[in-house]
Formats: sequence, structure tokens, C-alpha cells
Amino acid sequence: MLILGISALDNNSCAMLYEDNKVLAAIAEERLSRVKMQTGFPARAIEKVLEISGKTLADVDKVAYPFFDWKEEAKRIGNTYVRNMAYNVRTDTPAASKAWHQAQFSKWAAQAVADHRKYTQMLEEGLESLGLTDKLQRVEHHLSHHAAAYYCSPFYNGGEKALVLSLDWYGGGLAGAVAIAHPNGDFERLHSFEYPHSLGLFYAQVTGALGFKMSRHEGKIVGLAAYGDPNVLYDKVRGRFTVEDGDFKYNSGMDDRFVKDLAKRYSREDVAAVWQKVLEDVVTEVVGYYVDRYNLENVVMAGGVAANVKMNQRVFEIPGVEGIYVHQAMGDDGTGTGAALWVAHTQGVLTPEFTLPNVYLGPEYSDEEIKAALDRHGVKARLYKDIEKAVANRLHKGHVVARFNGRMEYGPRSLGNRSILYHCREPEVNKWLNDQLKRTEFMPFAPACLYEEGEKCFKNLKGADYAAKFMTITFDGTDFFNETAPAASHVDGTARPQLVSEDINPSFYRIIKEYQKLSDLPNVINTSFNMHEEPIVCTPDDAIRAYLQGHIHYLAIGNYLASQIEDLGE
Repeated sequence: MLILGISALDNNSCAMLYEDNKVLAAIAEERLSRVKMQTGFPARAIEKVLEISGKTLADVDKVAYPFFDWKEEAKRIGNTYVRNMAYNVRTDTPAASKAWHQAQFSKWAAQAVADHRKYTQMLEEGLESLGLTDKLQRVEHHLSHHAAAYYCSPFYNGGEKALVLSLDWYGGGLAGAVAIAHPNGDFERLHSFEYPHSLGLFYAQVTGALGFKMSRHEGKIVGLAAYGDPNVLYDKVRGRFTVEDGDFKYNSGMDDRFVKDLAKRYSREDVAAVWQKVLEDVVTEVVGYYVDRYNLENVVMAGGVAANVKMNQRVFEIPGVEGIYVHQAMGDDGTGTGAALWVAHTQGVLTPEFTLPNVYLGPEYSDEEIKAALDRHGVKARLYKDIEKAVANRLHKGHVVARFNGRMEYGPRSLGNRSILYHCREPEVNKWLNDQLKRTEFMPFAPACLYEEGEKCFKNLKGADYAAKFMTITFDGTDFFNETAPAASHVDGTARPQLVSEDINPSFYRIIKEYQKLSDLPNVINTSFNMHEEPIVCTPDDAIRAYLQGHIHYLAIGNYLASQIEDLGE
């Protein structure tokens, strides 16, 4: 059975194809449109996943989508509004604040209903144009997150139960949900978190208040937080939450005046630090409750809040948690995958033999196609028989290499195939690269580490090593790592590694291995290959433009190497 998964259309829309216990292809629309976080019907992405997999529209049996139609979603929004009014009545909040809160909620609800109506129309029109209308199957939003998190985890494949947690801004009347995933693939919903008691909203508010773009730059807050002192404001911010029996209430969900006021009166570092600390504390208290009550050792996560890699580390450190996994496309771009896998489960065509061993699910290009693109841009390049060794030599000499090779990654992380690489020895190069790519100066870069060297570099790795293959969690660095890889160690001594194994990406693994032979070091910096505020490069033309625009030393594209600092000869 061929199932087309289409993610939520409101934020970074994506398409994927599933058949016979395999994800055949997956790609975000933004990589093709070149518009960051592209919304709307992913027509280009659907066309591309069909092309990659050699399928046609006539082959599609089911279309899975992670929202109900707009009328059902409007009903859920209305029910959420009524429940929130009842909750406000019970609180001792001043009447004026209650009135403000309800007025803001009303505005949000009206806009949310209008948005759902718009995206329902987009979906229906898009499917009709492809002749797929009668194949549509809708899946509840947080169930889609849960399915993506559990089915792609090693625990489903290993026949183990897991606690499943989804946390986002809003979806399907909720801001999150928690369930037990059973080895037979069924989910037992334990609790749903009511909107606007939303940790996604909580973190988006501080992102906006500190001058960044909401729903896009939350990762910058994580990086900034390490420079501040959370204790300066902790009691004030933590006092906005009540946490009891596995539930939490956020009493400023519809009132961002609180965070805006703090952002005016305190340093952005201290504000970021307390928001990060409170997020970690609330989530770990909630997860700890369910882990303890239901005696669960494994935790799997999805939803936009699970993009917070420092929070994920704190979850893994909860007493009793032995294993953790975060879906590679943890945000709404992964909900199409989750919805498709849930449909596959209900149709009896998903079994525990299913795995998602890697994220290299996008398009790839031959050396002939790459050479044609180089010629179009007038870029001279040399063809190498051993491109990996050539890249390792340049990295060892202290140069920056942009790498374009094989199939593009699925999800927000560059994991070696659309990456910019350099050595970790000198943190000064971070500023140079940030300047070249026009990136924010406090953002840390991540290391790509040989899998077998992981425990030498990172503490408390066992049980999270699978998640670390996809850069979804931070760890405290060992003394060896912090001393030998200062460019990859954040100011707080943590790092977000990619553990690179030979079986998953043999070419990228060999680059690091060859670099280790030269340097005795098992890590290189791996950051996404894109200019600031642009999507990660997808095609050879994208890669060449970014390479030239960023004045990057070298471009390793397929088996070709181009240089802006030396004559490579023929």
C-alpha cells in the first residue's frame, strides 16, 4: 500500500511516501520553493517524492493529513474557549486581566478558525487537482506527532513500551498530549494539555519579545540562554505556572504583556535564561510524574517544543529514564510522516520490522548533473577519485568546506549531505563563518563525531546514542571534548552532536575518519549549508550559489571539489 503523507499546511509543509514498511522519500516544500518555512499545499514536494521513488499519482492508495476539516477543528477551538473561560472564573486573577485574557482568546480563536478554513480549502483544491480527493484520511494532530515519535524510534522496532510526549504551540484543540505507546503499535492517551496552557506559546512569546521571529527563531533563545542567569527572574516566571499530577497550567497564555515588560527591564540573556530554565523544570516535572506512575523507562518526543535540545537533555536525565528518542522532523513538518504511519498501522501494513534508519530521503544528483551546474555558473572544479580524503586534508589545514553529496536530509538538521564543515580546534573560526553566512553571533555550532568515539567526547550517552545520530539532544562534554573541540563546545560546556556511523553514511564517516588520521581528533564542525534565513540547499545550483555568496573556501559537490582560495588544476 502506497501512502502519501502531507504535513500540516500552516508551517513548513512537507510530503512523504510510505510503502512496504519503508519511507521511500520525504522533502519539505521550502527546499524546492526556496522560501523559508513555506506554507500551503506542497505541490512541488509531492511531485518530487513521486519522482524520487519512481511512483505516479495513480499508484497512491491513501493520503494522510494531520488535521480534521475546518468545521471539526472549529468545534474543538470552541470547546477549548469554553473550558478556558471556566478555568479563568476559578482563578483569583484580577477582573481586568481576565477580561483582557478572554478578549485576546476570542481574537485568536477567530483567526484560528479562519486559518483552518483556508488550509482546508487549500488541501481539498490541491488534492482535487491531483485526483486524490477520495483517498484522503484525516488523523488527529497530536496522534500524528505520537505516531512519528514512536514508530520511528528504536523502541517500536525493539518491542518496548514508551512514554510518548508531544508539545507544540497548538494543534487539534490542544497544546500537547501524553500517551503510552504499546509494542503492538497502539497508543493509550493518558492526558491532553489544554490550549492556551501551551509551552510552545510560552517559548514563542519570549522569542518575539526579544526581537526574534516567533515559530522560527526559538533555537536562538536556547543558545542565548546559556549567557544569562535564570535566578534573576525565576520566581516571577515560574510563578505563572502550576504543575500538579502530570498537568500544567500557564496563566499568561493569552497575555504576552508580562514577558514584554520583562524584556524591557532586564537583559535579554537573563530573560532567555529564565524562560529556558522554567521550560525545562515544567517539562521534567510532568514527564517525571508519568515515568514514575507507569514505570516507564523510555521516552519518545515530537512537536515543536521537542526542537529544544537542552530540554531534551533534561528529560533524559530524569531518574528512571533509560532511553530517549526525538523524531527527526519534530515540528509540524513531521506530522505528515506520523499521519501516514498511523494510517499504515490501522490498515495492517505497518509492523515492528519498520525502522527509519536514516534521514537521507530527499533528492540526489549525479556527477554529470553536478558538472552541468558548475559549468552554468562558470565554476571550475576538479574531479576526485577520493573526494573524502581531499575534504579531510582541507579540514586539517584549517579550511572551511561546504559539502553537497547524496540524498538530502529530511527534517531541520543538516547531517552531512548538505553541510558546512570545518575543524573544531579554534573557536575564532565561528565568528568568521557567522559573518560569512550572516548568522547570529551567539549561536553554537554542532560537532559531527565518529560514533565509536562518542563516549570519549560526551557524558551520559548510553540510551540517547540513537537520538544523537540526528542532532536532537545535547550532552555535557567530557574534558577531552571541551579541550580538543572548543569551537563545538557551547559556553555552558554542552554540545549537540551528530554521531556518525559507517553504516548510515559511509562517505561522511570516511571524511571524519580520514581527518582523525591526520589530527588524532574524532570531531568536525557540521552546520547547515545555507545562507541566513534561507532554506538548506537542495540542488547543485542552490549549493553553488550559497558557496559563492558565502565566500566559502571549498565546495565538495559530488566527487568534484571547487576552491575560492587555490588553483586545484585539472
